[in-house]
Order: sequence, then C-alpha cells, then structure tokens
Amino acid sequence: MFAFRHLCQRRRSRLSRRSLLQVGALAGTGLTLADLLRARATASEPTPPRSVIQVYLGGGPSHFETFDPKPDAPKEIRGPFAPIETNNPGVFVCETLPKLATVADKFSLVRSCCHQNTGHGGGHREILTGYKSASLEFELPHDYPVAGAWVSKVRGPTQQGMPTFMQLGGGNTDSDPAFLGPAFGSFQVYSTGKPVGLEVNPAVKLNRLEERRYLRAQFDAWKREGDAGQLMDSLDALEQQAFEMLSSTRTHDAFDLKKESDETRKRYGDTDAGRSCLLARRFVEAGAGFVSIRMGSWDHHGNAGGTVTSGMKDNAPQMDQSVSALISDLADRGLSDHVLVLVWGEFGRTPRINSSSGRDHWPQAMSVLVAGGGLKNGQVVGATNRKGEHPVDRAVSPADVLATVYRQLGIDTHQSFVNNQGRPIPILGHGAAIDDLI
Repeated sequence: MFAFRHLCQRRRSRLSRRSLLQVGALAGTGLTLADLLRARATASEPTPPRSVIQVYLGGGPSHFETFDPKPDAPKEIRGPFAPIETNNPGVFVCETLPKLATVADKFSLVRSCCHQNTGHGGGHREILTGYKSASLEFELPHDYPVAGAWVSKVRGPTQQGMPTFMQLGGGNTDSDPAFLGPAFGSFQVYSTGKPVGLEVNPAVKLNRLEERRYLRAQFDAWKREGDAGQLMDSLDALEQQAFEMLSSTRTHDAFDLKKESDETRKRYGDTDAGRSCLLARRFVEAGAGFVSIRMGSWDHHGNAGGTVTSGMKDNAPQMDQSVSALISDLADRGLSDHVLVLVWGEFGRTPRINSSSGRDHWPQAMSVLVAGGGLKNGQVVGATNRKGEHPVDRAVSPADVLATVYRQLGIDTHQSFVNNQGRPIPILGHGAAIDDLI
C-alpha cells in the first residue's frame, strides 16, 4: 500500500482533491456508459447528464495552421501550409489536419473567438474560467474556478464512484478550484491511466486503510493553525468520494487501457495525445462529468518553441489523429449527444510570420472546435478578415463558449457561490450561449 504519510507531509498549500482521493486502490469492473444508456432507454428511464471532454492546446495554436487558413492572403500571412477541403462541403481546414478534415461533418468551428489578454497566464485563465484576468501571466492568484471545478461543485460526486472532474496532463493551473476548495479540484491522471502520485495496488481492501487515522490527525493539527478551515470542511466529502471509488465495481476498469482492443488503441494512436483521448472516453463512460486534457506545446515563436513549420509537424499529427478518433468513436458508440468535445487554446497567433519563422501571441482572433453534446454539427460560426487579424462576423468571447457548454450541461450560469471574502460569485459574470450552435 502506498504511504499516506508521504501524501500528508506535503505542504498544506499543495494538498489537493487528488491527494485525498488517492487513499487506496481502484478495483472492480462494470458496464460502460453506452451499456447504461441502452438499458435506460429500454426501461424508459432518464439518461445521465451530459459530460465534457476538453482538449486544451496549451501555448496557443495558430488559427492559420489549424481551422482558419487564409489562402488568399500574402505568403508572409498565409504561411507554409495549404488549405484542404473537408467532408463538409465548402469548409476548409489546414492540410496539417487531414484526419479531422474527414470528420468535419461531426463538429462545428467557431472562427471568431477573441479576447484582449496577450499573456499565456491571463489568456489561459480567461479561457478556462470565463473571467478576465488582470495578470498577463501566472504570478498572481486567480479568483475564479475553472469550468471543471464548477461542474464538480454543481453536480457533486458521481453515483458511479468516478471523480466528477478529471485532468490528463497539465497541472494545478488547469484545474484550479479557487474559492470552491480542494474537494472540487481535479483528479489528475497520467496518459498511462495511472493516477498522479499513486502506485495502484488492487489487492488493498477498505479494512486495511488504518492510516486514515494519521490523515485525520494531520488535518486536526492544520485546523489548529487557523488557516485550513476550508480544507477541514472538505474532508468528509473527500473521504466519501474516496471510499466510493474504492468500493466501485466499475471504476478500476476505466483506468485500464488494456481493456481496449488493439484496433481501438491503434485508431487513437500510441502517443500521449492518443492515450489521453481514449482514457477520457473511458472516464466519461464510467461516469466522469468533465475531463480536461492538456495536449501538446503550441507556442511557436520561431527560435522559442519551434517555427511555424516545425511546431506544427511536431504537434498537429498527434492532435489530428487523437481528436478525430475521439469524435468518430463517440459517434460510433452512440455517445455523441451525451459527450461534448471542446478543443481550444489560450489565443491564436499573429497574422504575420516573424523574422524567426514563427508567430507570436494574438488574442484578437482564435478558432474553437466543438462537437457533440447536443450541439449542431457541421456549422461554421463567425469569420475573420482576409488576413486573419480580427473577427468581421459574429465576434464571440471565451465566456460565450463556456456559456454554451454550461447550457448543454443544464447548468445555470447565474448561480452564485460565496468566495473567501464573503462575496457571491456567479459561475459566469458575462457571456451568452452561441445561438448558431444550438
């Protein structure tokens, strides 16, 4: 059994929901969500609420080299790649995404998303929370929870024993629950299916978790220090979720990619991106509500982070294969309406290629892919001008995108929760669902 003391002796400022959920081994097998949906449909019972798989392209992907190519622009703007036609008549994407081009009828594109923060940190926060950040980078604490944390808060723990909010790749900035507290942060998992920081031992049983006493003692000591009241408030909920995971008959199976056929694993690709997307599908089938994947490194300035050409050749193939496989697989399994796929980064890239053969930060224009979740497929929302500089039709904010997601999940964005200063904070301070997608 892994050592509780190793988890508990970490600084309390770094203690997360993940650490508390990792109180033992995951065990058992069970039905998939597809099985459950079929059974409930036969019995005329209500189906489970929708789930989200978010693919976050950290660093900011170029809209020119992905979903908004500009073949009529000057060469220094249109870049080294050509557009290709998709299976959705009249819709083109960059030639870097040939597999996604074959399933374009199964997703929609928002080509007119924009905001004003040029920093990775500030853009990242606005994308993941829907709230603007005064900081360009990550040096200041952020006041607002990420979308997955809100979903976890509103929905609560799943009945199946899976964590509601799960993270593949990335770190604390991708899964920050802010004032909601650690009970609503993410359960973090490697692309291998192994929970972060946990050696899984399926032989461990509930009655062997005697070191919970030590865990409780640590929390009692922290409470006496006077700055961990919120952590204490979360403890009971975390313990309950942990034991639900331990006693679940289906949870352990969700983490085991060996349960998938060789053909399916090959379809997604034997890469971090492929394994992450396949795990995400398994997690939502098992009951997770919001799975976020950090995929690739898209900060292609030239000398830093690679050129437009090298950066896309390093990152696009994995994303293209894994995301197209995910979208197709969900459709094949009859899950498209029940799982919303969201693909975006913190901003787009500059229209003009710089002297180092790269593109710099450009929040004035970016593209977003959305699929399933009850939304319309095959739509193209908005447009940028000929040079890809800014929207000329249907400008959309990150908050609008998240408002659309929350709507499909049945979450009222006007709901407010009290922050650490006693101020009520709504799930979104602004933003409206995108009508063209509904």
